[in-house]
Amino acid sequence: MQFELTDTQWDIKKAAKEFAEKEFELDLALELEKEGRFPKSVFEKACQLGFIGIDYPEQYGGQSFGLFENILVIEEFTRKDSGIGIALSLADIGSSIIVRHGNESQKKKFLVPVTQGKDLSPVALIDPLQKENQEFVFGKSGNDSEGYVIHKGKSWVPHGSLASIIVVLDGRFDSGNSNALIVERDWEGVNISGLKRLMGMRISLICEVDFNHVKVPKDFVIERGSGGKDPLTTYHQVHRIKTSAQALGIAQGAFDQAVKHVKEREQFGRKISQFQGIQFMLAELYTLIEATRSLVYRAAYDYDVQSSELEKISCVTKLFATEAAVRTTIDSIQIHGGVGLMKDYSIERMFRDAKTIQNFEETNLSQKVLIAKKIISS
Repeated sequence: MQFELTDTQWDIKKAAKEFAEKEFELDLALELEKEGRFPKSVFEKACQLGFIGIDYPEQYGGQSFGLFENILVIEEFTRKDSGIGIALSLADIGSSIIVRHGNESQKKKFLVPVTQGKDLSPVALIDPLQKENQEFVFGKSGNDSEGYVIHKGKSWVPHGSLASIIVVLDGRFDSGNSNALIVERDWEGVNISGLKRLMGMRISLICEVDFNHVKVPKDFVIERGSGGKDPLTTYHQVHRIKTSAQALGIAQGAFDQAVKHVKEREQFGRKISQFQGIQFMLAELYTLIEATRSLVYRAAYDYDVQSSELEKISCVTKLFATEAAVRTTIDSIQIHGGVGLMKDYSIERMFRDAKTIQNFEETNLSQKVLIAKKIISS
């Protein structure tokens, strides 16, 4: 693979940075997080400029780029503001399943509204190992022609209260059920509770969705297809790589602020950038971020070419990138001193967002288990 971006990719990265600099105001981000509100107007503008769904085919409102170009946008968005950047990058996570596994009718019906800024596309991953899902049943109805029934299941869903549809996945790798279901929010049996106030990701409006005997017509079933990757695997790989891009952007943004601060802050009659201890911290963080960027770009490239190493490299990247983001934000807080702890600034929020994406859905401990299994089985 090439390690130098093409002119088009540099243009995308530059355009995403300019958009974020203009639209992601600090006061707006603080207000959105305090109120638990999605940046709808910013999302609509991002759609108009083609940032959302950039990797969809043109006939569905996209620009026919790959996941690589998508993560370039995510990197710049979260670099400017972690909360708004994460919220926008999760707005179309369900579409990644529809665009790869959906039929023509499903793609036209569900992808176009997202690229036009009229709808969002979240995912509900139902984990039957969780206590509240012990009676979980996800299977075909009595008559195969009628589709599926979600008898019982709960999931935390970003943007679940805003989107008109939710892509539902059975979280068991060994379930034998490789299909995904598209569920409309207002169907009978779909119940959405209040917001979950997590440590971070508060602009992503995470709510609990309860599915109770929800009938899903056959037209809303995303079939695996013959010889293809199943929707659950696609979701995990895309989600890991997108999360890694979020982490990369957060780390770079926190580093940028740390560098700016050390150039301005004086202590004992000189800039703190002259202190060797500070210089060591910056050198280590710069090295860590560059290594993270190489992994994230490699993982996105591997996804676009469907590399045989994709499953393993996506886990490795998510593990490394999120740990890098947590360390970088902590060190940036340390460099800023007391100012870094204040809620009126973005550093402490970047740390909270970094720690949350490190543990949301797939924890890094689970990544280590998956990596080890791949190593042992090879």
